[in-house]
Amino acid sequence: MFAARCAGVSLAVFVVVYTFLSVAVSRGWRVGLKIFRSRSARVSADLLFALRLLPLGIAAAVTVLFTLPSFLLLEPRATNEAIGAAPLALGLCCLVLLGAGMIRAGMAQWRVSQSLRKWLDGSTAMEGGSGVPIFRTGNDSPSLTVAGVCAPKVLISEAAVALLNPTELRTALRHEIAHVLRYDNLKKLLFRFSVFPGMAELEHAWSDETEMAADDAAVSSFRDALDLAAALIKVSRLGPGRSSPVLTTALLHSSTALSARVRRLMAWELSPNPKNSPAWWYVLPPAAVTLFVLAGSYGSVLARMHAVTEWLVR
Repeated sequence: MFAARCAGVSLAVFVVVYTFLSVAVSRGWRVGLKIFRSRSARVSADLLFALRLLPLGIAAAVTVLFTLPSFLLLEPRATNEAIGAAPLALGLCCLVLLGAGMIRAGMAQWRVSQSLRKWLDGSTAMEGGSGVPIFRTGNDSPSLTVAGVCAPKVLISEAAVALLNPTELRTALRHEIAHVLRYDNLKKLLFRFSVFPGMAELEHAWSDETEMAADDAAVSSFRDALDLAAALIKVSRLGPGRSSPVLTTALLHSSTALSARVRRLMAWELSPNPKNSPAWWYVLPPAAVTLFVLAGSYGSVLARMHAVTEWLVR
């Protein structure tokens, strides 16, 4: 019974914290983006990614670092106290939420694996010089995309190879390689696991900022910017093609973002991308202060958490 109550209380706290923070993030993420709007696309993308996974990370940290220790250290084991209706209901909700996330993530991984197997059939490897595998595929695959999570690959169709000139192709490949180096498909997989309604708009904003961050990584001169802009326009003329699995990142993920990205690239010489500090520099100071305060008052925090869980059980 002690183990069942511990599991029920821990799951209940997790789902309460997760739900509260998810609602806050889904309603207020635009405020955080406005604060960093003058920063680079990479910083904005990192910020949106952190906000999207903030509920999952904090809920897991509160459960593992505070709820479990407070229950194991302060709850008497020799008691016949029942689990309680509230922790039982909340715990079941948490299991459903986590189960749905695992199913969504598993299905996304399965779909991209099936698509990759089909797209790579008859493909040929290309030299990229970046350590990232690049394959030339048939026209039944997307024009230019990164597919996969554990071992992501860059795929380029015969139609795209025929359409782009060598400099445009080289710059477009650098864009896709930037997605690989930033683990963008892995981030999408984490989004699939972190289930909560109302997050689609945040994820779409993250996708837009991620594409612009990859544009910045691929461009080092105005000539590169022109080549990438030309590649975007030419690839868009190939048509939308077939729908791709979630765990892929195409050169042009949305036709609505085409004009904005092309205008941004055409203005590269006039307003070059600033070199910003990594996004985690902005998180490190408050995180360090928080950890220092918690380390000095960990015992009292556990006692308070135990009081909260006792109220929850009753």
